[in-house]
Amino acid sequence: MPPTRIRALILKKINFRETSVIVHLLTDSIGKISGLMKGVRNPSKKIPPLAYQQGSCIECFVYLRQKPGLELVTRPEIIESFNLQQEDAVLWRKLLLTADKFIPASRFNSKPFFDLLFTTGCVIPQAKNQRPVEILVTERILFLLGFGPFLEKCLVCGSEKHLNFFSGKLGGVVCVKCQSGEPTAFRLPEKHIQVLKFFRKIPVNQISMVKYIPDGLFINLKKCLDEIVRYHITD
Repeated sequence: MPPTRIRALILKKINFRETSVIVHLLTDSIGKISGLMKGVRNPSKKIPPLAYQQGSCIECFVYLRQKPGLELVTRPEIIESFNLQQEDAVLWRKLLLTADKFIPASRFNSKPFFDLLFTTGCVIPQAKNQRPVEILVTERILFLLGFGPFLEKCLVCGSEKHLNFFSGKLGGVVCVKCQSGEPTAFRLPEKHIQVLKFFRKIPVNQISMVKYIPDGLFINLKKCLDEIVRYHITD
């Protein structure tokens, strides 16, 4: 079978044997794959390290398998390294590992995920605060995967009023009347629900306009997203 030419973000890299690496690739079209780059760490190959480093966006060829297993990845060429420093680099690695944990290795239309992360890598240096970036990207990935958060109506009765509770198990808001039947639901101020809605709608390339998230708000937003992960995504 001939190789497929792709663009991909390297979510994770693991050195393998003396000169090879295993990479988790989020492609721009065919999903997330685990691949083997043979011999790329061999100096005689003259392949720049950025072409197989975590966080780089590359172009390469993949020999797609019909059965589960590592795909053979060849001829990696760097498209964008993002060149992030210090705290920005730490955040970028955290988001890449989050995406690697959440997004399953399978064939699907991965362009929305690829575009989200590629744009994020470009805008991180412009952000004055890392909290908005972390919340937006985590929420957007979960929503694209279909896990929520669902914020428009009670997930039990469908009411659009008094949505003052959040259930990670259900993946979204629960009204006052229904919360007693959902022991996992916790109280969430309406203003905080509105902030989650805001992050759902704002384009990622405009995230730098959000300058600050107070501690209490950040803790609640993180709790909502972490609870969804706890119930729906396993290691």
